[in-house]
Amino acid sequence: MRVRPRPWLLGLLAILLVAVALVSFLYDPELIQGYLLREVERQLGRKIEVGATSLSLFPRIRLDLSDVVIREIDPSRAFFKAKRVELVLRSTPLWRLRVVVKRLHIDQPQVELRRDPAGHWNFLTTGAGDGAAEAGGNPLGLILLIQETALVGGELSLVDEFRPGGARSLHLHAVDATMLTGKKEFLVDLRLAATMPAELGVSSLSLSGKLTHFEPPARSVSVNLEGPKPAVQFQGKAEALNVDIRQAADFFGPRPVPERVSGAANLRGMIHLTPGVNGYDLVLSEMALDVGRLSLRGQAGLSGLMTVQPTFSLTFSSSPVQLDELLNRFPAEWVHLQLPRIMTDREISGTVEVVSASLTGTARPELRASLTGEFRLRQGYALVGSDRTPVENLAGTVFVEADRIRVTDISGQYGAMAVTGGKATVAFLEAGPWLDLEVAGGMAAPDLASMLAGTVGPGKLAKALSDLRNVQGKTAVTFRLAGSVGERDDLKFVSGEAVAQNVGFRSPLVRDPVAEMNGRFIFSPKVVELEGVSGRLGQSRLELQGAIAIEAAPYFKDFRLRASSETAQILKAFPALKLPDKALQGVIGAIVELSGPTATPLIKAEVELKDAALHFSESMQKPAGSPASLKVEARLSKNQQLAIERLELHLPPLRLTGKGTVRLGDKFAVDASIVSGSVSLARLPQGLSIGGLSAGTLEVTLDIKGRGTNWKAWQYDGWIALTDGRLVSKELEAPASDIYLRLQLVRGGADVKRLAFKIKDSDVSLSGSIRNWDKQPAINLKLFSSQLDIDLLIPKGERSPVRDFLEDLAATSRLAATINIDRGLYKSLTIRDLSSQVNIRDGMVVLDNLAGQAEGGTIDGRLKIQLPKLKPADAQVSFQIAGMPYEKIVRLIDEQQVVTGTLSATGTLQGDGRDPQGILHTLNGKINLHIVQGHIQKARIVPKILVILNLPALLQGKVDLAKEGLPFDKAGATLSITNGFVTTENFLMDSPIIKITGAGSYDMPRDQLNAVVVTSPLGSYTKLLQSIPLFGKLFAGERQGFTTAFFEVKGPFKDPQVNYMPLKSFGTGVTGLAHLAFDLLKNAITLPKELIAPSEEQPAGPGKDSQPEIDKAEKPVAPGVPAPAAP
Repeated sequence: MRVRPRPWLLGLLAILLVAVALVSFLYDPELIQGYLLREVERQLGRKIEVGATSLSLFPRIRLDLSDVVIREIDPSRAFFKAKRVELVLRSTPLWRLRVVVKRLHIDQPQVELRRDPAGHWNFLTTGAGDGAAEAGGNPLGLILLIQETALVGGELSLVDEFRPGGARSLHLHAVDATMLTGKKEFLVDLRLAATMPAELGVSSLSLSGKLTHFEPPARSVSVNLEGPKPAVQFQGKAEALNVDIRQAADFFGPRPVPERVSGAANLRGMIHLTPGVNGYDLVLSEMALDVGRLSLRGQAGLSGLMTVQPTFSLTFSSSPVQLDELLNRFPAEWVHLQLPRIMTDREISGTVEVVSASLTGTARPELRASLTGEFRLRQGYALVGSDRTPVENLAGTVFVEADRIRVTDISGQYGAMAVTGGKATVAFLEAGPWLDLEVAGGMAAPDLASMLAGTVGPGKLAKALSDLRNVQGKTAVTFRLAGSVGERDDLKFVSGEAVAQNVGFRSPLVRDPVAEMNGRFIFSPKVVELEGVSGRLGQSRLELQGAIAIEAAPYFKDFRLRASSETAQILKAFPALKLPDKALQGVIGAIVELSGPTATPLIKAEVELKDAALHFSESMQKPAGSPASLKVEARLSKNQQLAIERLELHLPPLRLTGKGTVRLGDKFAVDASIVSGSVSLARLPQGLSIGGLSAGTLEVTLDIKGRGTNWKAWQYDGWIALTDGRLVSKELEAPASDIYLRLQLVRGGADVKRLAFKIKDSDVSLSGSIRNWDKQPAINLKLFSSQLDIDLLIPKGERSPVRDFLEDLAATSRLAATINIDRGLYKSLTIRDLSSQVNIRDGMVVLDNLAGQAEGGTIDGRLKIQLPKLKPADAQVSFQIAGMPYEKIVRLIDEQQVVTGTLSATGTLQGDGRDPQGILHTLNGKINLHIVQGHIQKARIVPKILVILNLPALLQGKVDLAKEGLPFDKAGATLSITNGFVTTENFLMDSPIIKITGAGSYDMPRDQLNAVVVTSPLGSYTKLLQSIPLFGKLFAGERQGFTTAFFEVKGPFKDPQVNYMPLKSFGTGVTGLAHLAFDLLKNAITLPKELIAPSEEQPAGPGKDSQPEIDKAEKPVAPGVPAPAAP
């Protein structure tokens, strides 16, 4: 069913009109006003004085009071005054004759809250009871029952006579407030604003929050509260602007107020006020306090407010402020009583930001407040140390704790040091303040060296630092200082660290500059430690690790040096090591460990020689890349004597061990022994060379003694033994095998007990001695061979290792040797019983008494070679050959010629290599050749003449020239050589078929042959050959004519041009070379038979020059010049 609202509204309006008419009929204003005032007085428990009253019923029940006065318990004092008070009453309780105020509005109230000397507040009753009773006897408590209260333009005075020091008062003006209560438990929402006059101007206050019932926490023991407390608490927001700090401290704090407490403050925050154990407890959270240039944020607490001994606590932070400003509000005595003197003496200043601090204390002046917390300092300044080194632009985080101050994250400028980090602690001890300071930062290397020289104390380290020159680079340093900062002020250097960054310097302790040094140095007055220190000394790379104690007796502790250096740098650093230029080359790595006293350390060294080339001698070398190492254990004594307890040179598998002593300094001396043990040379790594030995067993035992640095002058004693050795050398065409060596070293020389070896099918055995090898070695040898291929020993090329060796030997030594070879081989030539005496000295090599037997003949000769070092050589040779097969000799020179016969020859040659046109241009000498009973099968001139004469075809069936060659009974010539120009005037070949004579020359430097050859048929073939058209009659004089043919020979020696010369070309007569050749032919035919066919006992050459005796010339020619072959 639908309800219509209009009839209901009309009914309610009718009831309301009846009720209004009834109240108007029964209304008596004076009766109601009196009743209401009496009811209010009953609830307040106080007498109310009212100037005038007014009651209104419509539109609400309202009671207006003017000139209202409420007295204290003592009626002589007024507790409350107001110009006007308006009360809006609830209508429903009035039907039960109860007065309940719904709204209260007070104009221009004047309230005085007073606490008497007994501690009682004037607005409280002395009795106790339930909440209602308390509210009935408490004017302020009555307000909690009113739903809405408003105060306008009021004044509030607080007077406290309870605390010592006299009465205190606080006056608030222009008080405006509103209070709204809830429906449960007297909940009040408070809004209050006021001003407070002061010497620094008017302060403004505002307060908003809620007033609720207070429920005290359960306690295990009863607590006697001073005086009755309101059972309410307040929580809200407060703001106080331009508050006179001294005025507030005078009212709330103890007296007397310190002089430094002054100024105005602005305070904002959340307030929580509750009854406490004694008095009231006030907590101000989210606090913002601005005092001058100081701005604080945090939380404050006050316990026992307005009691005899209140306590306070303050947790706060602040914006940056000058330290002086902060200390004006928070005295340094609150940290420690000694702190003010330190700050004054060290001139500490700067800008401080409070990160989080706590201040606790009590109102009693004899009890010092305590300040702790975290502060940030920047742009600070202080004087540190006994030398009062200034610290500028100081920044850091300061932690103030009980009886100490800690500082972290320190930065600034500490003297020459740019501090980037650090920490400090000031402990307030009974003996006085004690500072522990550690700072880290960057510093220029010159400044660090100068500072350390003055802080590490007197000693070698300080002197070494002060002697540094040309210091460059940067360092990251850390210093630790500790000591008293009180009256004694004995702050001292404790320790430090320095990280070098590309530091360089020069020091008188080393020859070369130090550069690119990086690493960590840890130092203190007692020790210096090095961690990961690396750098460059000259061109050497160094790494250092370990410690050096620098006390009264300095010593090394776990000190290690790792180095990598070019050998040239090492030799430069140690000039006492006078090694040959090639003795040590490449890169050397070393690890050196030092321990014990620095004056007499124990040294352990491992030297890596893999990347170094070692050149002990021409016969013993190690190339770079081949494994090698050196280990040394030694101790240095005070007299600069190095006692080597263990020395090991490892060239796998070669291992040399030794021990001994070495005296260092100007009086250098060595006394050592070295032993190798048995070493298998076949196991040597590739590239390692011991005289080219590739196999065998080597044993070495040496005792070395000497003074001075010239190692060649030292004395060596011992043995070197090699068994079953194998030698591969570029000086030899084939390896030497089965090497057997027993060499005894005796002081300045050696005895070769036996040296034997084989090369291919050759064998050599020698013995002898070497004396005085440190000055001018004197060598005496005996060499024997059952079979020796001489070609293996002949140098090949313009320069060869053999020639270099001979030049060195001739320039520096004296050698005398006897040579005996049973069977000597040179290509196709075999020489038996070959012997000679060899002398080498003063740049000269001489082979005397060279003799041997070859192919049924004999060889004798002498060779003298002048060998200036690295200069062209001079040579002289003389020889005599008798009864040797010519084909053996010619085959040594020219394998293309096939000429047989028996050769006899003598000759002398000399030449030198100084001529810029070559050695051939310097050849001079004379050679006599005589060959008998031979055949010409292949040659350069005669076969061409035979072909031109068509002899092979004419003699076919009679003489096989192609197979057997041209037979001849004898052939010979005398060759004169002048500056490389060879001439002959008496070449003669006597054959049963044809006689051949010739004359001409050969220019060896230009390789040009120029000769005329004359031929004439002989014997039984004369008539046959005369039918050849090329032969003709040529008359010699008027008496006789000869059948002859002329040929001209010109061109290079290996392939000359042979041309027939027609007889008609001699119509005007025979001249020049043709005349010589023809005269030689004429003489050969017409001379008596005994002249042209000499006996076997005394062979003589044809022509007008007889064969000369062998002439021992003084100017021989260099070997290798070919002897002329028979045509």
